[in-house]
Amino acid sequence: MNKNVKAAIRFIIFFGLGIFLIWLSVKNLTQKDIDEIKTSLNRANYIWLFVAVIIGAISNVSRAMRWKQLLQPLNQNPKLSNTFFSVMVGYFANYAVPRLGEVTRCGILARYDKVPFAESLGTVIVERIIDVICFLLFVAIVFLIQFETIWGYLKENFLPGMSGKQDGSGLLVFVLIAVVATGVLVFVFRKKILSLFGDKVKKMITGFADGIKAIAKVKSPALFIAHSVFIWLCYYVMLHVTFWSINETSSLGVDAVATAFILGTVMIMVTPGGIGAYPIAIQGVLTMYAVNTNVGYAVGWLAWLCQFVSNVFFGALSLILLPLLNKENNAAAK
Repeated sequence: MNKNVKAAIRFIIFFGLGIFLIWLSVKNLTQKDIDEIKTSLNRANYIWLFVAVIIGAISNVSRAMRWKQLLQPLNQNPKLSNTFFSVMVGYFANYAVPRLGEVTRCGILARYDKVPFAESLGTVIVERIIDVICFLLFVAIVFLIQFETIWGYLKENFLPGMSGKQDGSGLLVFVLIAVVATGVLVFVFRKKILSLFGDKVKKMITGFADGIKAIAKVKSPALFIAHSVFIWLCYYVMLHVTFWSINETSSLGVDAVATAFILGTVMIMVTPGGIGAYPIAIQGVLTMYAVNTNVGYAVGWLAWLCQFVSNVFFGALSLILLPLLNKENNAAAK
């Protein structure tokens, strides 16, 4: 099957999933629920939402600067403005077709700054690997800090038969046994597993190793790491600022926002841009912190809209500014 056809089918399936989740989340809403959601949206402090949109753009300026660092060891030095515009157009394109943005942003640098497409695409892959590592570290830290809260919620809502006196030690023992059992099974059937997944696993491990090596090649590894931390910190702050826009969530602490941030980020990977899935994820986490479900749903949509508006507005603006600020390159291309 043609790759473009596969991509189109994938997009239709996952976009359809997003629409289905929206329908699923609203189909049983009563008029009272709808009124509560509308009230929350109307009472939101939109100044904080505007700040969240700007923070989203700032994170992408840092992303553009980090991308330039990855390109410099390849003897490529595109303009920062073009690099930023490329990043934003890439995010804009991802709303149309997932992963189209990676190709689009590399194509823009190839056109306006003559950066070889293959080389820039390689650095984008390294970027993705670094982002995965950052996210996994964030998840590990939050899980360790929030274990009792998460375990208590699961026990109350999904394991109602368990005694209230039990703590999380039982789960830890179960996880340990499961890990050991999995390790034994992997060892016993290692040849068969390698024959089925060996190449994929090898590529994944190699990819992570290449990502780490790429950091050592940049001129200032410390600055590169600082940008990576700052980007993810901006993502987190963007959500926290959104919580400040609603009275019921304005007093929630770092623990609640961090948990919501993790689950919301995962949901962005499930449907295009997280449509449908992201608000439900935020709503689910907020119920762990005794926030009304309708208020939680409204906050989830506000948080999603902040990301959407930031990426679409600055992406569209970048499409307009790129040819205007690169007239010389356009003339040379003709």
